[in-house]
Amino acid sequence: MHEHWYVACRSKQLGRSPIERVVLGEQLVLFRMQDGEVGALANRCAHRNLALSRGKVMTDGLSCAYHGWTYDPSGACVRVPAACNGCSPKGRPRVRSYPVREKQGLIWVYLSEKGEEPEGEPMDFPYHGQPRWQHWFMERVFEGDAFNCAENFLDCPHTNHVHRGLFRTEKTRENEVEITSGRDWVQAEFLNEKRIDTLLGRILCPKGGQMRHTDRFMLPYVTRVDYRAHETRHFVVMSQCTPMGDDQTRVFTYMAFRFDGWGPLLRLFYQPFAHRVLDQDVDVIRWQTEDIRRHGPRRFTFHESDAIAREMSDLVSGRSLEGKDVRRKKIRF
Repeated sequence: MHEHWYVACRSKQLGRSPIERVVLGEQLVLFRMQDGEVGALANRCAHRNLALSRGKVMTDGLSCAYHGWTYDPSGACVRVPAACNGCSPKGRPRVRSYPVREKQGLIWVYLSEKGEEPEGEPMDFPYHGQPRWQHWFMERVFEGDAFNCAENFLDCPHTNHVHRGLFRTEKTRENEVEITSGRDWVQAEFLNEKRIDTLLGRILCPKGGQMRHTDRFMLPYVTRVDYRAHETRHFVVMSQCTPMGDDQTRVFTYMAFRFDGWGPLLRLFYQPFAHRVLDQDVDVIRWQTEDIRRHGPRRFTFHESDAIAREMSDLVSGRSLEGKDVRRKKIRF
C-alpha cells in the first residue's frame, strides 16, 4: 500500500520541536522550519545514526543531538560543525526525504518503494471550513492492522453489541443495502434504514423523517460514513488510517456536521459522545489483535451479513472493482 498519501500528524502538533512518526514501518521525523516549511526525513542521522527526532530545529535545518549535523527539508546535510571548511556541496551527506503536504490542519507524507514522485495530491475532507458546518479531528493509535480498523468503522452489526445503548440498541431491523463500486472504492447505501432508537438517533433524524445512510471505503484505507436527514441536518464521519506496522495503526477521524440553529450547542454533546464511541472501537480492535496472536494467523469468514468487507479485502489485495454490477442484499442491525 505504498504510492499513497498518509496523514502523519496534525498541524498543531508540529511546533518548535521535531516529532517522530512510523508510517508503513518506516521511521520518520517531521519538523517545521522557522519560515513554516515542513520537512519529513528518515529518522536517522547519516553520521552515527542517532534519531534526528532527538535534535532541534535551527535556522538552517534540523540539527542532530549527537554532533550537530544539520539537514534541510530536502535531506541534504547543510552543516557539519566539526568540519573546518563547513559542509561543501560536493559529496554532501544526505538522509532520505519524503514528499510532504500541509492542508486542512493535517500534515501528509507520501511513501513510495522506489522513490517516485506523487502523481496526485492528498484528499480533501468534505465541508471543511464551510459556513454552518462544525468539525474537529480525533486521533487514536489502534493496536490492530489498518484493514481491521477500516472494516470496523464501516461495520453496522457490531454497533448493536460494542456500542449498545450508546449508538444502537439490542433491537434489530432488516435493512436493504445497495452496493456499488469502482476501481478503488466501494459503497453501501442503506435504502430503508429507520431512525435509531437512541438519543443520538433521535437527534440525527426527526420523528417521521427519512434518513439516508451511506458507508464508503476508498484506497488506501479511508472510510466515510454519511447520515443525512435533509440539507440542514447532515453528519459525516471520515477516517484516514495510517498503517504504522503489521498490528498498529494511527487513525485520524474527521467529524463534521451541519445542524442549523443548534450546531454549537449540539457539539457540546456530540463531541464527547464521538470520543466515547471511538474508545470502544479501540478496545475491541485491541482484543481482536490479542486473540488472533493467541490463536494463530487470522482466518476470517466473509458472510452476507458483512456489508462490504469482502469487497474491501479485494481492493486492499490489489483487485479492481470497476465494472462490477450493482447488487442488493439484506442485513439485520
